[in-house]
Parts: sequence; structure tokens; C-alpha cells
Amino acid sequence: MPVKPVIAVTLNAQELPGLVHWRQMFAGLQQYGAVALGVDCGCGPQRMSQLLAHVDGLLISGGGDIDPALYGGDRRDPEIGGVNVVRDGNEVAAFESAWRRRIPTLAICRGAQLVNAVRGGTLFADLARDRPSATQHRRTEEELLTVAHQVTVAADTRLATWLNHRGAMDVNSQHHQGIRDLAPGFVATALSDDGLVEAFEAPDNPVTAIQWHPEIDWSNSEMSRRLLRGFIESCEQSENSDHRQLLTTSC
Repeated sequence: MPVKPVIAVTLNAQELPGLVHWRQMFAGLQQYGAVALGVDCGCGPQRMSQLLAHVDGLLISGGGDIDPALYGGDRRDPEIGGVNVVRDGNEVAAFESAWRRRIPTLAICRGAQLVNAVRGGTLFADLARDRPSATQHRRTEEELLTVAHQVTVAADTRLATWLNHRGAMDVNSQHHQGIRDLAPGFVATALSDDGLVEAFEAPDNPVTAIQWHPEIDWSNSEMSRRLLRGFIESCEQSENSDHRQLLTTSC
């Protein structure tokens, strides 16, 4: 019997009471063939490099804003909230370890913003103020089960392969920040209808980042199910999977 891929899911446990659908993330990963390992990154320094040696994938989840210092922003900006520098540090360490080991990584919402900043990109600190448009990017947690707007997925990308789709598709949304300058080495793979980068990936490293939340609405969205399955299948083929081979041999 094959051993399921283990995916480390970073989060801040203190935020969970306000994230009304957070359980769906763990249920979705399990539903489509993975073991989800929750890692509380908000409570103190973690040995992320040691942890990443024993997993097949990394999911950097959503949450509060990242430290503006990571992208040259203003820490005094009144529109920025929920910053947890301990979580930032742990997730940066996790991402860098995964990058070195070429562990498949899915960065969602806050995670996408953190990954972009770590590799040298910048953010809009508040879309409503800094890049106003008619597209509704920031909605309530409860509304994550409903469609917010469309994105257009680029052909010949990892994202399009996972989705088996290119062109327009509906997504949910719950973010007030966004990608201003995409970091070197990344390519945009989906744009919202107002031209904002909604997804990007590294062509030479298994890193995929998205601004919407398929981990939440997979139960009523075929595209979200395809995306989760695509990510999990990439974790099954992870170059970091020697530990699974040992588990299989010992069973």
C-alpha cells in the first residue's frame, strides 16, 4: 500500500478562531490523498529545516499581513494589520529550505505575498487605497465559499496543467494586499480582470503561488479540486521523498 505524501501546512494557531473555514484546508488535503501536518509558526522559533527534511510538500497558508520590512514598506502604515514577525521568520525559513530541497510548495494569499517578498518582489500595502479598481478582492471570511471575480490562467504553465484549463475561470477572494512588482525568477500565471497578478510560479523550481483559496471552496468548485489534486500529485513525485521510501520498506 503506497504511503501518502506528507504536506507541512504553516499557520498561526492564534488566528484560527477567526478563520471560519480553516478546517476545509486539512479536509481537502486528506480527501485528495495527502497527510496534512499543521505547523504553528506563530508561537516561537521552529526548526523548519529539520522539519522540511521529513515532508514531501509545503503549503504556506493565509492569514495576517507580512512585515512591511520584507518588501521595503512602511511599518507605520495604518492599513497594515495582523503582523507576526515570528510567523514571518518561521515561514521564510520553511520556504528557503523547501526551495533548496526543491520541495513542491503551494503559497496561498498571504503565503504568495511572503514568497514574492522573500525573493525580491514588492507589494501593494492596501489595494483599495493604492490600486483601486472595480474588482472585489477583499471580502469576508464567510464569503470564501462564493465566487468573487474571474482570473485568466496563462497557457503552458504548471497552474494550467494542474487545472487542465487555460483562460477565464471563477475564483473566491479575501485579500487586501497584492503583488506590485513580481520577484525575479517568477512568471505570472494568472491575472484578475483588473490586471492584478493573481498567480505566479517559478519555472525552474516547484513553487506555485495563488491569491485565491482553493483549499476553502474545493467542495463546491471543480477547479479548486483540480488544483489541490495537481499539487498533491506533485508532492507524490517530490525529490525529497526518501523518507517515504524508508516508510514503505519498513511496513
